[in-house]
Order: sequence, then C-alpha cells, then structure tokens
Amino acid sequence: MSAADVSAADRSAADIVVVDVEAGADPLPWFERAWSRGARVLPLARTLPPASRDALLARVRALRCGPAAGIVLATSGSTGVPRLIDIPLDAMRASAELGARVIPFGPGDTWHASLAPTHIGGIMILMRARFLGGSVRFGAQPRGWSDLAGCTHVSLVAPQLARLLDDPAPVPASVKAVMLGGGPSPRALHELAIERGVPLFSSYGLTETCSQVATGRRAAGDAETLAGPALPGVRITIDSVVDPDDDPPIDGPVEPTSGEILVDGPVLARGEFIDGALVPLSRPLRTRDAGFLDDSGRLHVVGRLDSMFISGGRNIHPESIERVIAAVPGVRSCCVVGIPHAKWGTRPIAFVDSGSVGAATIREHLRAALEPHLLPDALLSMPADEATLMKPSRSRLSARLAAGERFAELS
Repeated sequence: MSAADVSAADRSAADIVVVDVEAGADPLPWFERAWSRGARVLPLARTLPPASRDALLARVRALRCGPAAGIVLATSGSTGVPRLIDIPLDAMRASAELGARVIPFGPGDTWHASLAPTHIGGIMILMRARFLGGSVRFGAQPRGWSDLAGCTHVSLVAPQLARLLDDPAPVPASVKAVMLGGGPSPRALHELAIERGVPLFSSYGLTETCSQVATGRRAAGDAETLAGPALPGVRITIDSVVDPDDDPPIDGPVEPTSGEILVDGPVLARGEFIDGALVPLSRPLRTRDAGFLDDSGRLHVVGRLDSMFISGGRNIHPESIERVIAAVPGVRSCCVVGIPHAKWGTRPIAFVDSGSVGAATIREHLRAALEPHLLPDALLSMPADEATLMKPSRSRLSARLAAGERFAELS
C-alpha cells in the first residue's frame, strides 16, 4: 500500500491525497492520515491503466475547492466518462448508522472486504467498522463458503453470489447477513440462495447516496425488482410518471406511480466536481433510475432511465432483458445495449458470458418471458476483458460497437 500527494505545487485546488489501493490490503490507515489534516482522499486501483490514471489526475489537479475531510470517488456513470463525487465523512457516518438499524453491525462482528475500496460499496464496508465498531477481513475474493467462515457480514454483487452458490458446502453458521447490490439480479438466484439458507438482504443505492438507501430481508417469492424499504431517516419518492407504453417489470404490471426515483436525507454526497468546480447535489437527488413503491412502501427498481431506448415507438429497459438472460442456468453475466436500426430506430442486442450454455437455450428462455419486441436481434459473446469485471459496462460495449469492432455470435 502506498499513497501519493497531489501537492499544491502541481495544482490550484486544496489538498487531495491519491491513495493507490490493492486487493486484500487495508487502505484505512492512509485515509485516516489524510483526514487528520483535513484532506480529501481519492482512492485509485493499482490496476488502473496508465492512460486512464493520467487523465484522471489531470482533472484532479484542476479542481477548485476548499479543504474538507472526505472521499472523492470516480464513478463512470452512464457515459463512461468518470464523474468525481465529493463525499463528506458525515454522510458516510449517517449511512453506516442508519444502515445498522436494518442490518445490525458492531463490536464482535466481521465484514468481509469483498468489494474494492475504489467504489462506494467497498468504502462503506470500511466506514461501518470505523463508525460502528466491528472489524473487516481483508483477503482474496470469496470463492467458496469456507472463505467466509468466521465472518458475520458480506456485501456481494450477483456474479459473486452465483459463484458461492456453486459451492455445495453449507453456509457458515457465523454469517448473519449477505447484502446483495450492484444492479439487477434474477429471481432464480434469490430463490436458490434463500433455499440454501443464505440470510439474503437486497439493497439499492448510488455513489451519491453513500451506497445504501433502501434495504430489506428477501423472502421466497419476492419480485426480483424489490430493493426494500427506505432506510430510517432517508426519504424516497417517485416522480415523472412513466409513459403508459413503457414495459412493465417481468414480475407484473408497472404501478401507476412508476417513474424516476428521488432520494433525500443525511446520506447524500456534498456534490460533484464539474469543470473543476464543486457543484452541490440537487435535493432531492434525481437518481435517473426508474422504479416504484409497492403497497407496503417498499422500493422496486426497474432500470436506468439513461439506458432506456425507444424501438418502434416502444420503450425498452435493457435491464428487463438482462434479468431473463441472467436467470438462465449457467450464464455468468450479460449486458444489453441498443444499436441503430433503419426501420425501428434502435434494437437491442445482448452480450453474454454464457459458459457452456448455447444460444438456442437462451433464446428459448427469452421467448417464454418477453414480448416479441423485447427479444434481442443478436446474442454476442462477452469480450474477455469485460467478462472478468464484476459488472460489464454498457457504455464501453456501446462505444466499441460504434467504433466498428466485431464480436462473435453465440452458437
């Protein structure tokens, strides 16, 4: 572990400390050193390509802001261009304390550091231990249940949970909570986890909200869109009613109040750096995610408004197609993008890391679950560099297609 200062000699902004983080190592001592002198921390992965790192640091040197202890996180957003989100310690404390009212964590508990501390999910693992007590276990990614022996909590995205469920060993008795986030995941995965005795909690949040704003314990039969109730002290509302031609979630019709998810509360970030200046977030925060509140007041997340496209006058949420593909046994990951079409305007195609699953099997599942206009025009093999990531990038795959790169079709 090492840290490098972006000094006043190199830039006109207040002090920001760039901390190089690596898998399995605790970066918190470096964070604390920066915070003790009122500096922000920008955590960067050692594996970040040099060109991306240089471009990001050039932007950091141009920032105009005063000193404030906290975290600056680079998040790709829907365009693929990193956005710089400024998060104060108070917001991270609020997130940790409010989240613990739903998933208790404190002295005597251990959270496995399963998510990288260059993203808000990984940062909040560290912050829960810092503010609430308890400890963090650093090490390799959990590939079998034995890797979680002695841990009480773990945060996972869908591919990580799927890999653990491939292990026939029992879930360790020490595990109290498995928090599942990172976007859409199939109901079949949830049902299998619950059947295996996994104490599964769904979660929804963003970098701008310190990760977790809605969380609930999942039960058999819950809709795959379910995120859970808002955390105590967090306000979630729905705005901009969805067009009546919009597509419902797979589990049933869209509620009349479906629309953009708005969030407010003490967990919001300070703001975003735009053109070098810190711009406060709007309150409530417009998330650009589409969803609805059910009769019990629980949040359901349908998909990203930014990723939605129109095909032949019909709204298509790529996430609704991805959930079906991801539910096919053996599929490791998938990502749906829209491509230009002369007749329909835009049509969906799907990149799939299919393992040994054939295209015919995937198409059979798609035809059984979706209306014809939602069926992808092509099933393409997921590029190896995207398949190794926990979450393939829609923006990167779209850019590669637009640049003329060719991909093999699934057979």
